This record gives sequence, C-alpha cells and structure tokens, in this order.
Amino acid sequence: MNLKTLAIIGSNGMVGSDLVKYLTSNFELTQIDRDNYNDYKGKEFDIVINANGNSNKIWSNENRLGDFEASTVSVYKTLLDFPCKKYIYISSVDVYENHSSEKTTSETESINPSNLAPYGFHKFLSECIIKNLAGDYIILRCPMMLGTNLKKGPIYDILKNSRLFVSGSSAFQMITTKELAEIILSLLKKDVSKEIFNVGGKGKIELNDIGKYIKKEIDFQKNSETQIYETDISKLSKIFPLKNSEEYLKDFLKEDILRV
Repeated sequence: MNLKTLAIIGSNGMVGSDLVKYLTSNFELTQIDRDNYNDYKGKEFDIVINANGNSNKIWSNENRLGDFEASTVSVYKTLLDFPCKKYIYISSVDVYENHSSEKTTSETESINPSNLAPYGFHKFLSECIIKNLAGDYIILRCPMMLGTNLKKGPIYDILKNSRLFVSGSSAFQMITTKELAEIILSLLKKDVSKEIFNVGGKGKIELNDIGKYIKKEIDFQKNSETQIYETDISKLSKIFPLKNSEEYLKDFLKEDILRV
C-alpha cells in the first residue's frame, strides 16, 4: 500500500521535530526547514503540516513586523509554495480575546482582532488566510505544549531553575506533542475537513502545584503577571479521548523528556 506524502514545515522546532518522530512511520515524510525550504519549493504533497512560525510571545510584542513576517507572511508563502490536498496548521489559543475560560473560547466564538496582542493577532490572520486559500484544512488551536526539545516557557523555567516571569497563581492547560501527533492521525483517519479544533488537556494546572510533581520548592518573583489559559475542548473531546492536563504533565515528566 502506498503511503500518503506528508511534509512537515518547521521540522527543526520543538513541535515540528516531535511530529516528525511520531508520524514518520505512517507517511512518506519530508522534513522542511529554513535550510532546505527552496529545495522542495513547488513539490506537491498529500498533506502539509505547518508547525513553523514564531512561538515567543514576548518577542512578538517587541517586534511586531518581525512576528508578522515569521508567523503570517510565512504561512501565505507555504500555501503557494507547497500545493497539497490537506493543510494542517498548528495555531494557538492566543487567537481568543479571553483565553482564560471555557465560556469564551468555543471554536464558533466571534473574534475581534483589534483586541488581540500581536502574537494572537498574527496567528488569527494566518487562520483567515488558510480558510481563504487552502482547498482543505484543519486548524489546531494549541495551549502550552510539552515536548522533547522544550526550550522556553514556565515549565522549562521551573525545571531549569530559571527566572520565572509569571506568578505561582498562573494556570495553564497543557498537552504533549506526542498526543498532538495522535490527534492529527485520528482526524486524518476520520477524514475531517475544513474544521477548527481547540486542543488541550481537560482542566488547567496552577504553577504553585507543580512543585509536588517535581519534589522541589519553586521560587516565584513577587508582583509577577498572572496568566490563565483554559479553552473549551468539548468539540475535540467528542471524537478523541483527551486526558487531563495533569496527566499530560505527568507523562512529560515521567518520560524525562528534558533529560534534566
């Protein structure tokens, strides 16, 4: 049986590299990154997964044009440069004006772009471009991702004893890159078409509680910002058995993915 051709754009990134690892046995897979992009330009694929783009929210606020080019212009280019039957975009829950509650984060929620920070705004623009230009697509709005090459974010900072920029009362919905790969496989097998899904574990985890999983004290800076992320995952839950965010965190720590 002939395997479907799959290109993963951003194959050197944290999400992209893990998708390569977890999906490679299911497809005739091509890894596309900055160095070999032009080598594959114009090649057609059955499926393209775009896991590329800037993932640094702080940088995006300070470099609006740079973030626009990295996260939005790049999406437009990939749609033109790599024709495909289905385009899968790894987006972010930051496209929501209020990402702290299930009540304000349904996939059918009306989004006012003027209320979005640059990072979420550029992801939202990319989604609009995909819906306009791609013949078929799946958009996955992801929360905090936990994967092999994790290099930033509160969990990384806690494990590496780095300075934290958010408060201990901050709480996040989480999921592993391994589970993201399983979700993608499931949606492809079900031949899901032209759909948007919030992706994440059930519930959220407060950073103050992380210490009990790693058995050490966590030093939070006083007067740090409190961030809350929890989106409505009921749509995806109807077709895929999502676990709790706590279970995904335990899976991540148990596998010693960071090798600390």
